[in-house]
Amino acid sequence: MAFVAGLIATLFLAGYLRGRRVKALVAIAGAGLALPVLVAFTSFVYPADPEARMWSAIAIPVSYLWGLAAAGMGYGVAALALIGRRDI
Repeated sequence: MAFVAGLIATLFLAGYLRGRRVKALVAIAGAGLALPVLVAFTSFVYPADPEARMWSAIAIPVSYLWGLAAAGMGYGVAALALIGRRDI
């Protein structure tokens, strides 16, 4: 559940950064870091699941890829949503 919440937060963060006119590469790379930070926090700082710490060496880079995908989608959706507002 926390992973899905992290994906949704990454999606909205990238959309917010697009609204603030941050460049695409910076916004996507920065927002994509939210998910690996969450995974690293749950595996090292708050080790609720001992298996999560064991798989953290693989889970952190893979979660960055998922974070980049979610951030790219959020940035793209925000860019499409802002196209209609340019005429105002």
